[in-house]
Amino acid sequence: MHLVIGAGEFLGHHVSRALAAHVPVIELNADADDETLSDAITGIEVVVFCAQTSSPARRVRYRKTPPTILGRVVDASRAARVRRLVHVSTADVYGPEHFARVNEKSAIKPAHAFERMKLFEEEWLLGAAEDLEVVILRPARVFGEGEDWILPRLMNAMVHGRVWLPGGGRAKQTFVSAEDVGRACLAASDRGRPGHRYLVGGFDSTWRDLLVSSARAVGFAADVGSIPYDVAYLRALGMETLTPQGAVVWPGIYAVDVIGKPHYYDDSYSRRELTWSPSVGSFEQEMPAMAPWLARLPEVSAALVEPPVAAGVTSPRGR
Repeated sequence: MHLVIGAGEFLGHHVSRALAAHVPVIELNADADDETLSDAITGIEVVVFCAQTSSPARRVRYRKTPPTILGRVVDASRAARVRRLVHVSTADVYGPEHFARVNEKSAIKPAHAFERMKLFEEEWLLGAAEDLEVVILRPARVFGEGEDWILPRLMNAMVHGRVWLPGGGRAKQTFVSAEDVGRACLAASDRGRPGHRYLVGGFDSTWRDLLVSSARAVGFAADVGSIPYDVAYLRALGMETLTPQGAVVWPGIYAVDVIGKPHYYDDSYSRRELTWSPSVGSFEQEMPAMAPWLARLPEVSAALVEPPVAAGVTSPRGR
């Protein structure tokens, strides 16, 4: 029996769905109270923790304090004699300054507060686990239906005209579908080695390719322009300066680095160790599932129902 913490969120929803195809699953939201958590975890063999402990969309300050929910889950897992906890972190802990393919032996160089906090979570968890087996997954850039940070904002802007990305969004990235992260969680729950951390990838592509594929799926042409990275960074820095701590910032300097710098990974070690491989190998493969959600995004939906003349599709009357 597997318990998924964070099942009501983007990633947790997909992880639960992927796991449920193979094992019995109990879903629990991250805001569940102690009594609910204690009841849900009774008799559980594996806990999969994929709750969002901090939002990459917000301006945050790095603090050496474990998330309250993670501490509660560790305590409850020990009390219930759970065998294993699979913790979903992020490959961003390696930082944005790698210009070659990253693997598990690459230097850890987190630069942004979000990256540093995710690394601190990993270190704290491994130190606090005691007799609880902990396996950590570091997925590459996760995409899929319901993603709530970058793609919706870019789509809402692009449906009205050109969207400007650092370097034109052509920096090489490794993407992984959200449900493939769930399949990796299943492999880690069975075959991961306690105390080990595994990269989880899918395929290499670019943000530009994702936008072009997404726009095509909902019925409009993507227009992606290029601005220098330094210009995008300075603009984002100014935006952050004017944004209060804890508030949503777009685009922040973290988002600029996520889009504008290479983030590509070699996960061959985890594929061998976990005897796992992704099932989604391209954006086009996932678009049939993503298209209805993309079409429902507020700005996209409104633009798609505009009359042809208002949208500028047809020539003016009399011509």
